[in-house]
Amino acid sequence: APAGADGGGGSEEGSSRSKPPPPLLERVVSEFINHRPSWWKKAVFLIALYNFGSVPYRFCLKSYATLPEVVVDLLLDVVMITEFFSNMMMTPPGVHEEKPFSVRHICINIRNRAAIMEACVLLPLDIIGLGLGAGGHLLHPAFRLNKMLRLLQLSWYFDQLQEILQISHNASKIFRIVILILWMIYWLGCVYNMVLLADGETVLTWYWTQNPGITQESSGYRFLIGVYYTLSTMTGYGTILPQSDRQVLFSIATVFLGVAGNVGVLGTLGSLVQNLDSAGAAFRQKMDAVNDYMRYRKLSSEMQRRIKDYYVYLWQSRRGIDEAELIKELPVYLQEEVSLFLNKEIISKVPLFHECDEQFKTAVVVKLVPLVLLPDSYIVRKGEVGREMFFISRGEVQVVSEAATKAERVVYATLRDGSFFGEVALLFNDSRRTATVIAASYCDLFVLRKEDFDAIQDNFPDQSKAIQKAAQKRYKLQLENEKEEKEDDGGDEPQD
Repeated sequence: APAGADGGGGSEEGSSRSKPPPPLLERVVSEFINHRPSWWKKAVFLIALYNFGSVPYRFCLKSYATLPEVVVDLLLDVVMITEFFSNMMMTPPGVHEEKPFSVRHICINIRNRAAIMEACVLLPLDIIGLGLGAGGHLLHPAFRLNKMLRLLQLSWYFDQLQEILQISHNASKIFRIVILILWMIYWLGCVYNMVLLADGETVLTWYWTQNPGITQESSGYRFLIGVYYTLSTMTGYGTILPQSDRQVLFSIATVFLGVAGNVGVLGTLGSLVQNLDSAGAAFRQKMDAVNDYMRYRKLSSEMQRRIKDYYVYLWQSRRGIDEAELIKELPVYLQEEVSLFLNKEIISKVPLFHECDEQFKTAVVVKLVPLVLLPDSYIVRKGEVGREMFFISRGEVQVVSEAATKAERVVYATLRDGSFFGEVALLFNDSRRTATVIAASYCDLFVLRKEDFDAIQDNFPDQSKAIQKAAQKRYKLQLENEKEEKEDDGGDEPQD
């Protein structure tokens, strides 16, 4: 009988079989295409910038490429061709199967308008123009002008750079503006030389440049003169009058771009610089509201100082971000991943959880609540009913004696990063604290509440029994230690 004809049994057997893994080459290619490393993205961005600079320089200054430059250009073109075909073979949005050599994926990606433009950019026109240069040179610079079409994708390149450098949106905008200003000056310096060579070695050129014979100078020197003229004209300090029609038109364009840069770009830049500190401005506004409230309620100076210290520490350590609220906004699976990344090591150190599986630990980690404490703050007091367990993420706490003043305290133990305390309170109802714990410094703790832990135990009954047994041993040990301490204290009392 054919497979699956008898009640679908053959189908279940087929589905239970694991698919053979794809070939090694396919796995490597798929990983590179769909998860390209940051160094590759940086290289693509730098190659694009190289073309934006070298192509107009050679074309405007009629600087023919030498053999080493041709080799460099071809090697960089190979990198960009690899990037193009990688984009074509990427898994399209909405498609879950990663197949780098899938014709279907390529057909979907090639419909993108950006893909068509990139194909035009990669046309090997410089190879077609091989040998058309003059004076023994290899390539005419005009045959690489198609590389400048990538300017239409400049915003995409900046977005990639922002992702690689992991900078804020406002910082990215400032970076874009600065780069565009520099490129505008660079390109105008190139166009200056194109006007210069178009006018030729004439009296008009001598008056404009104040340098007879400038067209015979090296291309590098002429480019620097062009950049100087552009900067002086854009900023309004230029005193040399243009002579020919080309020179006048170029000067008008330079002045116009300079005015637009001063009015528009620099104004936008100032606004963005202010927005860079938007979080700081929000924090200062919040502190003003807190100060107004404390003055209205006439709180003591010491209490006001501690409240201010709390908010300042929150700002310095978290930049004003509410960590608990941020994690709550994530979907459940991301909450688990983030919580495990932050706290799995702490949970693994607790002896009660050593025999628990990963699912139990994940359930515990997700329920942890962050808590910030100032120095000399009481965390628990001896004799009070315990309802929480504490994990130290950062800072230092001390187990101390009950004393009327700080000077009279006796420090029994000091707990630091990665330590925990208060686990007995999770396992026994109405259990009382056997010691007093205070914060010795600024502390970042995580708190596990008893009601949350009880709900976790209900979902994991088998592991709950093992935890209860381990807790009984630890609780008995604590009671014995407490009894010995009382006996020692009684023996030290003076005899009547």
